[in-house]
Amino acid sequence: MRTEFINQFAELNAITLENLIRETKETVAINVHVENTKPVFTAANLWNIHNKRKVRAGGRMFVA
Repeated sequence: MRTEFINQFAELNAITLENLIRETKETVAINVHVENTKPVFTAANLWNIHNKRKVRAGGRMFVA
C-alpha cells in the first residue's frame, strides 16, 4: 500500500483566497417579466394520449 500523501489541490496564498471568497453584490431586477415558454403537460393531455393509443391498437386487431 502507498503510505505517502499527494496533495491534489494547489496551495492558495492569502490574496488568492481573499479573491475567491469575496462577496459579489448583485442588483435584483424587479420589473422584469419572463414568459414561460415550456408547454404545460396536463392530465387532459395524458388522457388524450391514452385514448389515441386505444384507437390505434383496436384498429390493428380488426385488420388481421
